[in-house]
Order: sequence, then structure tokens, then C-alpha cells
Amino acid sequence: MKRFFALACCSVLSVMAVNAYDYSSYSANFSSSDYRTALNMGLKFFGGQRCGDTHNWMLENNPNVTKKYCHMKDGQGSVNGGANGSYDLTGGWHDCGDHIKVATTMGYAAVSLLAAYDIWPTAFQDNYDEAYGAANGIPDVLDEAKVATDYFIKSFPDASTFVYYVGNSSDHRNWVTSSYQSDMGVAEGGDPRPISTTTSTGGPQAANYCSALALMAMHYPDAAYCAKCKASALVAYNYAKNYKSVQQGIPEFYSSPNSEWTDELSLAAILMYRLTGDDTYKTEALSYLQNKWESNSPLAWDTEADYAYYYITKAAPTANNGSGGYFYDFLRKNVYVLHIPAGTSDANGFPYYKSTWGTNKLACGGAVAAALYCKLVKDGVITTSYDTTLAHNFNQRIVDYMLGNNEFGHTFIHGFKGDMTFRIHHRNAMGRNDNPPSATKNSCDFMFASGGLIGGPSATGVFHNVVEDNSGSFTYTEGGCDYNGPFVAAIASIVAQDDPVSNGVRTVRNSLFNVYPTAFDDYIIVDPVEVDYNGDAVADLISITGQSVLSARVDGYKSTILYTSSLPRGIYLLKVSSSEGCKTYKVVKY
Repeated sequence: MKRFFALACCSVLSVMAVNAYDYSSYSANFSSSDYRTALNMGLKFFGGQRCGDTHNWMLENNPNVTKKYCHMKDGQGSVNGGANGSYDLTGGWHDCGDHIKVATTMGYAAVSLLAAYDIWPTAFQDNYDEAYGAANGIPDVLDEAKVATDYFIKSFPDASTFVYYVGNSSDHRNWVTSSYQSDMGVAEGGDPRPISTTTSTGGPQAANYCSALALMAMHYPDAAYCAKCKASALVAYNYAKNYKSVQQGIPEFYSSPNSEWTDELSLAAILMYRLTGDDTYKTEALSYLQNKWESNSPLAWDTEADYAYYYITKAAPTANNGSGGYFYDFLRKNVYVLHIPAGTSDANGFPYYKSTWGTNKLACGGAVAAALYCKLVKDGVITTSYDTTLAHNFNQRIVDYMLGNNEFGHTFIHGFKGDMTFRIHHRNAMGRNDNPPSATKNSCDFMFASGGLIGGPSATGVFHNVVEDNSGSFTYTEGGCDYNGPFVAAIASIVAQDDPVSNGVRTVRNSLFNVYPTAFDDYIIVDPVEVDYNGDAVADLISITGQSVLSARVDGYKSTILYTSSLPRGIYLLKVSSSEGCKTYKVVKY
């Protein structure tokens, strides 16, 4: 898959001089409230992907659906075609407009949402709770992503078994809601669905699960759940490391897996370093990408390189790849050599990395890379002689293209500003249980403005606006988790700048510090469960005589480490103070 993208991009770059698009003077075409609305719609689309009894709003709000849940026997179906399982694999997100559950797309989408929150937290509001009631003090993006991380935790029944797929092609036989399909029987995609597990493949997918769990462990405002995510992230990382070189194909769809793994595992390792403060993870993150430029596609379900470059640079700005410069140079190359020229070659400023099936999601993946590079420069992590206005405008242009500033004059965010001219291939969004023929699907109105990112054009001015026919039109109109994930990340960078949430930067609650090990030797880690706070917390290590022997500011970006190898053995008090008060922990050096 990555190689195909690379060839497509090369053909684009070869015609750059034709109808070149100028990003240098591009400016936003929508109001800040429009971007805010589009972000919230794009995020809530994931609520329409929810499986099990996790409050899928497209089922909850559909008057024709009596059972407001689906597929409650996931985990009890046949395992790899053999005996039935006895797992609880309910929950998670449906893949696209279907109802299968795919590790490849779910993991990438969850990483995209949680990285967007981690990098641009002030973009995200708290409008509702996990069950779509009143606001609950938790940003909506975490409520949505928790559906995925809950499922990821279940996806490792033990440390050596990874569940990477639930369902099969039977799911696609009927055009009905997920709730109705649950009762149709196994042959029609109903309960209990078959399960695909592995004990020797799927390292890259497991690495994405690790990355999402690590990010959730840093941000979710509940200490117990953070600890659970952290423990599961470690299981996922070790599995990914053991089986790193074999990416698991998607059964019945992509049976020939991509052999690339370095970018996914490097991202997982650098996030584990940030979560734990253990330098071993940082060393491993750098080693996986040594002497390798992962540059042949935008961010997508099988390419996480741009996220890896960003987080490596944040953790180690001067880290060198060993072949071609610093790691941030590789992100820069992706932006200025791959993404911007690909868009410049089109009269509408749209980069065609691929001719069909997901051109919009790939364009958003390129836009996110540009936003990541701009963020590194804006935060002073790196300096550059390159014009970051071009990168910023590229991201802005792609987002605006999705919202409707395109050659068609209609939005690709289904239902944005009430515009559903472009259809989306999505069963729950249509909300019908009568398995209508293609002609009826293509003529009926949709029940819900889903907020889904529609697949996109195959060439300038070419978009097949049909839900389903024999021509493969769904490659233009389907939407899914891995479509909306990069869109949310791309637009979050704009909203955080233009319409930041006043309470987006949160203060650490003193009861939610993790301090470990309490029986220490060379170091103590102070790990704020809630991060991205206002940065006024300080950790003081106090001797039994009352003297402060070590002091450090508690970093809201990663774990804070106090190095203690030079201290004598004995009992100490670790006092963590912030504007809200302080908490003291008894620790002992043996």
C-alpha cells in the first residue's frame, strides 16, 4: 500500500508546472464558528460508529430502531474458523459504513483523535457525557476515544494473543442498521460473529493500540482508568515488539499485508517513553527509524511516520536519524517535498495521492503533517528557514476543501450547514432496515447529518455521487473511522488557534498524581494523570530533617523524573504543590 502511494505521488510531482496552485496567499474561507461546528460534527461521527451498548446516537435517535444496541455477542463466535470463543469483545467502533471491527483502521483513528487532543487541547469542548447526556467535565474527544480504548484493552485476552478483526464479509450482504443486523444470524453478519486472532502477526496494529492507550493514560481524568490503560499499553507494546515485522492483513479485503512496521512501533515507543520516563523506550524509538526515511505516503492507516517524527522531535529535538539529518528534517521533507508539491500540481490545490477510495482522508493526512511541522516551529522546538506560511495554508486549504470551498461547491462533511448533496455510504446514517435496492438507496434522503468525511473525488471535478451501484461508486462515497480521524486532527489545529476553549488547559488535581516507585533507588517519577495543565506544580523531595534535597517543576507534557542516585539511604517525603494545594508522599531509598 505504501509503495502504491509513492508511485502515485511521483506522477503528481512530475506535472507540477501545469495549473500550479499558489498557497502563499491563501486565507481561510469560513468563520471560526464554522470550523468549530465542523470539528464537533466530525468528532461526533465516531458516536455513530459505536458498537455494542455504548450509546450509538444514530441508533438512539432513530425512531425505527427498537433495540438501541448491537452485536452484544462479539467474542462468542468461531475463532479463526474453529471452536467458539468465550471472550468479551463488545464495544469499539465499526470500521466504515459497515459494522465489522478492524484493528487496522480503529487503531489509526484512535491515535489521530488522541494525538489531536494531546497537541491541540484547546480545540476541544465538553458538550456532553459518554452517554450523550449533559457535559461531564471531560472533553468530548476523550468520551469518544474511550469507546476505542475500552475495546483495545479487551483485544489482548492474554499477553500473547491479539484480536485484530471481528466479523467477515457476510456483514456486507444487507443494507440495514447494525442493531437489526445483530439478529439476522451469522450468515448475514449477525450474532455471534466470527473472531480473528493471532499469536505471531499484527505488530504494527498492536503498536497503534499501544500508542492510543498511552495517550489515553496521560489524559483521562480518572486515575484508575489511566492505570488500566497504562498496563494495557505495556502489553500491546511488548506484543508489537515481539511481532514487529509482520503487519496483519485485513481478512477478505487486504489479504496481502504491508511489511512496514518501523513507523508504528517507533511512535508507540516514543509515547511509552513520555508516559513512563523510561529512556529505554526513547532509545528504541530512535533505533526503529535509524537510516530510514518513511516518506512515501501521507498519514494513513498503514503510515504513522509523521506522528513519530513529531513526538521524537518533542522528546529529543537534536536526535539524528543517521542518514539524512535530524528527525524533524524528515517531517519537513514530507511536508515540503511530498505534500505541498502534490497539492500545488492541481488547479484546486488538492493533492491526489490516490485515484479512488479515500482521496479526502489522504489529503487530510497530508494536512495534519503540515500542521505538526508548524506546531514544532511555533512552540520553539525547532527553527527553520522554510516558509511555514505555506505549510499552514496547505492545511487550511485542505480543511476548507472538505468544508465546501472546492470545484463542486458542496461540502464533503456530510450534513455540514445542512448540505447533504453529496451522499455518504453508511448504513446507520441512512437508518433503514428494509435492505433497499441500489436505486432506492441512491434516491432516498438520509435520516442523519452524520458528520462523516465522504471519500472524495478521483480527479479534478470527478466525483461519483452515488451510494451504491455496480461501478464501485462506494469508493467515492464511503466514510469511516480512518477518514474522520485525520480530518479531526487537521481542523483541530485551526480551531485551537482561532477559537480556543477557555478551559481547554486544565489544572492537575492533587489527588491524581502518580508517584513511583515509593521504594526507590536511582529515580522517582512524578506522573500527573491530567496533563496540559497550567504548569505551576512543583515536586520537592524532603529529607527526614526537613531539608529540600531535590526540587523540580512537574511537567504537564510528560512524566517528571527526579534522579536520586547520589542521595543517602533513608526515609524522605515527596511534596507536590500547586495553586490548588499540596499532597505529600512517603518514599524510602533502600
